Order: sequence, then C-alpha cells, then structure tokens
Amino acid sequence: MREIQTAENKTLKLTNVVSRRIQPEEFNNMQIVLTQMHNFIKSNGAQPLGPLVQCIKLPAGPNPQPEVYMMQQATQLIPRMEAGYSMDAVLRVRNCLYAHYVGPMSQSGLASQKLNILAFEHELELTGTVYTIFVNQDDDEGVVDTFMETK
Repeated sequence: MREIQTAENKTLKLTNVVSRRIQPEEFNNMQIVLTQMHNFIKSNGAQPLGPLVQCIKLPAGPNPQPEVYMMQQATQLIPRMEAGYSMDAVLRVRNCLYAHYVGPMSQSGLASQKLNILAFEHELELTGTVYTIFVNQDDDEGVVDTFMETK
C-alpha cells in the first residue's frame, strides 16, 4: 500500500541558500536556468549542496500570480550576489505542514493536495507559500518532501 506521510508543526531549515526567481518565460528552459545557478555558485568558490528546492509563493489579492523560486544550498556563504540572485545564511520556516512522498514523479503533486486537505480538515490557515524539496528524482520512483507554511 502506498502512503504519503504527513506531520504538523514542522520547521524547514536551510543554510547558505542561493535563490533565483524564475520568470514564466523561463519555465521551458528550466535545465539551463539550473545549470546557470550551479555555475554561479561554483564561480564564487562554493559547491551546490543537497537537493534542489522549489518555492512557490501565492500572494493575496484578486488575481494572484504565483511567484516561483528555485533554491540551492551551497557549501559556504557567497558574499557578492549577481542580479537575479539572493542569498540567505539561514532560511527557517516554522509551523509548516509536511508531507513525505515516495512514488512516481508524475504523481508527486498528490503530496500538496494531501496537505491542502489536512489544512481544511484541521481548519488551518495557509500562507500560500509551498516549499518542495526534490530529494531524489528517478523516473520510476522519486522522493519529494513538501512543506506548506501555516499562519
């Protein structure tokens, strides 16, 4: 039997995080964008560390346009940023709903759906920010951790 494990009140903590906002016109060239991001990290004397993290922020308002960010931890803090990049020494997001998904990557969105249902059932208010950590992306079986920030 397959199961998506969930938990409440989890904290997402990342260190030395390089972030880059992805514009809608870049979605089709995501691999190029990620290669550029890794090259930026390496050209500043650091190495990419750990899995890739995607952050989607859904701002409040009548016609919210989602903001998509790709994040990568690095082995050290990079003091000088180029345009389009930002760096956090520590990114800590408390009070998250958490889901651990193992299965086909094509079905990994079920983790977010399950957390939305959990929030609904427990009357939890979400901020609209979701962090997806791609622990392992294999065609047959991927591992994805999802964190949804609550208010």
